[in-house]
Amino acid sequence: MPRVFRLLAFLFLVTLGLPAVQPAVARASAVSALAAVEHASQATTPDLAQQGGAQPGPIVRQAYDLLLDRFVIPTKPGDILNGALNGAHFYLESKQVADPLAERPAFTGNRSEDWRLFLPAYAKMKAALGDKGPVEILDRAMVDGMARSFDEPHTYYLPPEIYRQQMAELQNRNRYSGVGIQMTQDLVITDVFEGSPAEAAGLMPGDQLVAVNGESIEGLTSADTSTRVRGENGTQVTLTVRRGSVAEPITKTMTRATISYDWIRAKILDGNIGYLQIRTFAVQDALPLFNQAMEKFAAADVRALIIDVRGNTGGVVATGEEILSRIMPQSKPIYRQVDRRGERTVSTWGDYWNRDIPIAVLTNGNSGSMSEIMAAALQENGFARIIGTKTAGAVAAAVPVEMVDGSGLFVTVQIINTPNGRVINKVGLEPDDVVELDPAQFRAGKDTQLEAGLAYVRSKLGG
Repeated sequence: MPRVFRLLAFLFLVTLGLPAVQPAVARASAVSALAAVEHASQATTPDLAQQGGAQPGPIVRQAYDLLLDRFVIPTKPGDILNGALNGAHFYLESKQVADPLAERPAFTGNRSEDWRLFLPAYAKMKAALGDKGPVEILDRAMVDGMARSFDEPHTYYLPPEIYRQQMAELQNRNRYSGVGIQMTQDLVITDVFEGSPAEAAGLMPGDQLVAVNGESIEGLTSADTSTRVRGENGTQVTLTVRRGSVAEPITKTMTRATISYDWIRAKILDGNIGYLQIRTFAVQDALPLFNQAMEKFAAADVRALIIDVRGNTGGVVATGEEILSRIMPQSKPIYRQVDRRGERTVSTWGDYWNRDIPIAVLTNGNSGSMSEIMAAALQENGFARIIGTKTAGAVAAAVPVEMVDGSGLFVTVQIINTPNGRVINKVGLEPDDVVELDPAQFRAGKDTQLEAGLAYVRSKLGG
């Protein structure tokens, strides 16, 4: 069956807390249907509007219907609406406004009745906010509260700009103005993008940022630091880093440029060993990059393969399936999925590259979702050894829906376990060989996890 018709073609594996989200969207097919439900639901409550009661913005009802209809485990309407009121409570609190609700509505479990009971509570929240903040942000806080009520990391809400950025990453349209680096929470550079100002300036993985434009960044998060590093195209920024092998800090001045980087990187290491770094699992339209990588490995006749999914927080399920179907023979189980229709096993379907070579997969605590599924499938089918540290434990499938205001709601629609039925979500995948990334050695230019992966495949090659 052609890939475009496969069931999971539009399912995304995503996790909360992406260290850097990246830009643009194909509207999910569910949106038009949800909009129709929304208009119909508003038509059922004209009496409230005629009496001057406050109606929430369209995204509130849209989110309510979406979560009731699509979340993998059916949920009580009142639980979702209480989540909305929790979100409003915290937003009002941030504006130093007291919660006007002496008690919450006595929700009944009936979808329409609970919505009717919710509307007066919403009106009180809106009146209490007054001119202390935009009503649109109150509505978004409610949708965020609805998503948080599920306590499932794949169900979450993003405001418009961040949603566009995340969808762009999945579509391999990663562009921003900066110098071209990725870093850990400890501000250690983990990746320097090809052709970037950072690469031209000589910055290296392992360098630790200590100052931006001469100002110390001690205590800042990686997100705050990224904000200082990024800026308008053509402007200059000066970064100071510590390098393990150098006694004094190194200072480099760079001119910011438009940074564009690919979701996948392939190279040939010493000993004719292939190295495949998967930064995210982009949409299927981006698969030609993966095919080029496989052609590169075939042309070099690689003797072993390292697959690096460290820091890869997930992406498109179908893309992961495609990659695994090249690495494993046909009909090998990839994962088990459970949704409202029941349980089934998804397997590889062909396109096997027909190379029986040793494979090591590198993981860490930021390897999530499709990264974990890929590692587990290769591990349980006996095709790879997992090396590194325990993964994130964030495995489920979600659909992204663009809301009517351009924001986005991700809804978990499948529970996913390993081929053998192991639960990874909220647990994580244990590697075969636990190898920590030694910070001191990494700053000195030595990647202890990569070294362990190379040692494994070389031992299988007999040298």
